Amino acid sequence: MRGAADAAALYVAHLVRYASPLLLYPALARRLGVDGLGLYVAAIALALIVSVVVDYGVSISGPRDIARSDRDKAAVVGQVLAMRGLLILPGGLLGLGAAALNPVLHDASGAVAMAILLGVGQGASVLWFFQGVRDPAPAAVLEVGATLAATAAILALPGLGVASILAVQTVGLWIGVGAGIGLMVRRQRPAAPTFDRVRRGLVEGAPLLVSRAVIVAYTGAGVFIVGALAGPVQAALYGVADRIVGAVSSLMRPLAGLIAPRIAGLLVHDRGLAFRTARWSLMVLPVALLAAAVVLHLAAPLLIRLVFGEAFAPATGVLRLLVLSLPLVAVSQVLGLQLMTPLRMDRRFALVVGTGCIATLGPAFLLAPALGAAGMAVARVVGEAVVVVACLACLRVHWRALFPMTRRRNVSAV
Repeated sequence: MRGAADAAALYVAHLVRYASPLLLYPALARRLGVDGLGLYVAAIALALIVSVVVDYGVSISGPRDIARSDRDKAAVVGQVLAMRGLLILPGGLLGLGAAALNPVLHDASGAVAMAILLGVGQGASVLWFFQGVRDPAPAAVLEVGATLAATAAILALPGLGVASILAVQTVGLWIGVGAGIGLMVRRQRPAAPTFDRVRRGLVEGAPLLVSRAVIVAYTGAGVFIVGALAGPVQAALYGVADRIVGAVSSLMRPLAGLIAPRIAGLLVHDRGLAFRTARWSLMVLPVALLAAAVVLHLAAPLLIRLVFGEAFAPATGVLRLLVLSLPLVAVSQVLGLQLMTPLRMDRRFALVVGTGCIATLGPAFLLAPALGAAGMAVARVVGEAVVVVACLACLRVHWRALFPMTRRRNVSAV
């Protein structure tokens, strides 16, 4: 019962978090126009790039490490806090370098500065700790509540420019993250880490950093790439479609945050139940996202015009292409985040997403200059298909456990 209550609370918080940009984007589309929204979505993509460095894969490995550490939680918390403190400067420098490479962000120093601060705040989230102790709702509510308050402030102040909008979002996010850190420290006082432990954490986390970086390079940073290759208008069109598809695919993330630590713990005590849990996810989630893809494909013209306005009508075709990635994303997230990560196949997972990145960026650099947002959408679908194939190849030694030939009567999973 507690697991069901945690899942329900986490999903409510997650829905509120994604309701915020879905409320914000239509207002900004009409307020800023296509060019202004192109600048805004490019800055949001820049924030995501910075957040990957500061997070350093802890959002993936942290719940696993906390779930497996019966006595060492204080050491894990202290190690992560020290690592993130060290990673703020490299993350900021990477943000400045990436902004210099994107023509959309030229002459937008205020937006770039706010995007970097926003990215640091996103990377500093402590939701990973509460997922590991299987009590994610309080931290999620704190972070989401502050973010939603910032969204309300932006909607109430129609005269804000892009930099000011990002500043309000940054303040809201940092209030929520600061409250979450305080809650974590009250629950688990961190132990002062040794230099060797921090160094070991940086070395061991490198594969997950690479994994997250390349995932962002061909998913979340797609807007950034389109802006650099095809200009702000195409970045805005892709950003509109990507925001809708991302909101749907993100519905898997809270479930992954609950299931992955569960599988990690079960692998120690009951491997059979761990693989049955993964198998149920693999049966249910891709079907759910396939159904969502069909609905979005049919509703695309009406959805784009009603939500974003007639000026964004060309995003309809982009959305219809991009929804093809949804069932593929579902399969790869179950195989990768929910199974390969608990199995500590971090290096192989990094290889998988690296392969997917190459399979996405190669076509993107060929197609986006000519086809703009549509070219990036096609490249994204190709990359997701390659990731699924690569995940299956890496898990071939576990196929017998994941896809048993005989049926069992005790099929309970989660």
